[in-house]
Order: sequence, then C-alpha cells, then structure tokens
Amino acid sequence: MPERFFARQIDVTTGGEVKVPVSFRLDDREYTITEILESWPDHGFGKSSSGRKRWWQRHHRNYYRVKTTEGEVYEIYYDRGTKPAHPELKKWFLTRRL
Repeated sequence: MPERFFARQIDVTTGGEVKVPVSFRLDDREYTITEILESWPDHGFGKSSSGRKRWWQRHHRNYYRVKTTEGEVYEIYYDRGTKPAHPELKKWFLTRRL
C-alpha cells in the first residue's frame, strides 16, 4: 500500500500506566492499535524561517509509529503545546499511513 499523508487532527484513546495510544478515530472509523513499533520525542524548531529561535517556537511532540489490527502502519503524534496551563492546546494528529 503506498504511503498516504493526512495531517489531520484525530481523537485518541490512551491506556496503560504511561498513557500510550491504544486506539484512534479517523472520520467515522475506529482503529485499534495492536503494537507501538517506535516512539520518539520532538523538541525541535521545525522549519522555522527565522534565524533567531525562541523557546516558544519549539515543538513539544511525542511521535508514535503504530500498527493496527488490520496490519496497517500509521504515524501519529501528540502535540503537548507550550503552556501547561492550557490543556486545550494538547491535541493528537495523524501524519501519515506507511
């Protein structure tokens, strides 16, 4: 199956002691995660055009490469936002199907 790019916000259910993703919803379909293949943090600045990088421009994301019950592999991430006092900024995104 060819790679497909999404870049869409999704609803994610987390579980476990460390609160990892266990399922996500895309449109009207629920995807159950059977395995987390890889995970990594992103604290970089992305493609900032500014030569001067400031702390509030940093990404605060946790990426996950996951496998679903159908055997499909997706890359999702949790954007933790930059301000702990604003939980509404914390969102999940689906980046691509691999």
